[in-house]
Amino acid sequence: MIVTLFAYLSPYANPKHLWPVSVIAVFYPWLLLFNFIFIVFWMFNKFRYALISVATILLGFNYLNGFIGFNSSGYMSSPDQIEILSYNTQNLYYIYKTEENRKARTDKFFKFMKDQHGVDIICAQELGLRSIELWNKKMKFPHVFAPEKVGPVIFSNHPISDRGQIHSEVSTINSCIWADISIKGTTYRIYNLHMESNKITRTAEKVIEEVNLQNKETWSGVKAIIKRYKNNASLRIGHAERIRAHMLESPYPIILAGDFNDVPMSYLYHILSSGMNDSFIKKGRAFGTTFAGKIPALRIDYILTDSQFKILDHKIMKEGFSDHYPIKSVVQLKQE
Repeated sequence: MIVTLFAYLSPYANPKHLWPVSVIAVFYPWLLLFNFIFIVFWMFNKFRYALISVATILLGFNYLNGFIGFNSSGYMSSPDQIEILSYNTQNLYYIYKTEENRKARTDKFFKFMKDQHGVDIICAQELGLRSIELWNKKMKFPHVFAPEKVGPVIFSNHPISDRGQIHSEVSTINSCIWADISIKGTTYRIYNLHMESNKITRTAEKVIEEVNLQNKETWSGVKAIIKRYKNNASLRIGHAERIRAHMLESPYPIILAGDFNDVPMSYLYHILSSGMNDSFIKKGRAFGTTFAGKIPALRIDYILTDSQFKILDHKIMKEGFSDHYPIKSVVQLKQE
């Protein structure tokens, strides 16, 4: 319970200075589960102790909404609505991983993408030149902004009037691009970002597969995971602050989408989501997991809008084409 309370401080704790608090926040879903287990246990033993866990959960209820959506399905469509999809594609590794059955995998992937026929804008992350060429051939979006050989790409069915990039200090793969897109006579600014990776997936998968608390290698793996998360969480902050400063100068309404590589309770999310609406919190349902790898219960992909938009729907599509799930939001451009 005390550890859970420390996790509640994470949105205000810069990992450059208070990284242990940031690390605790990553485990919030599991801390939440332990609190529920304690409630059940103490209800049959000492009821007043159960109330402590109940109070702990209620105190952080706003954070609970960042991981579990309590919204109902269905919405009233609007003539002013658009659909936006954000997807870390893993550079289409699903397609290119082997020569065998590549055509079948290509057809299956792009059938899924074409089934999202209402999508106006796609913010893709981790796409290389070969993947972009294939995507253009199959999807035929009329407007594309892809400034790097590998990195984030914006595909749009609407004209792009201006564009730019906010570089990471580390790499161009982990970057933020933006495009001013004209829709029905009004210009909107779309940001697509891919923040610095934690580089812990392979180590974490090994720890999960071979977990043995009496084995030194398990604890070495855990220490490596914490160290990498600490270092990369700190690297992301400077980039996030530059993105936020750029957003504040935007002359147009903003939609920000992409792979944050951090959880809703993080300091990074706090920076980027300030004054914005999170489409999952507004319209998401059930568990918000967007990472498809073996590390469980991670929500690290987002679509955020400023207050001039009304969020109508949010979906997480549990497809196995990448180590991330695509997310899609329907937003109304002008509130009635």
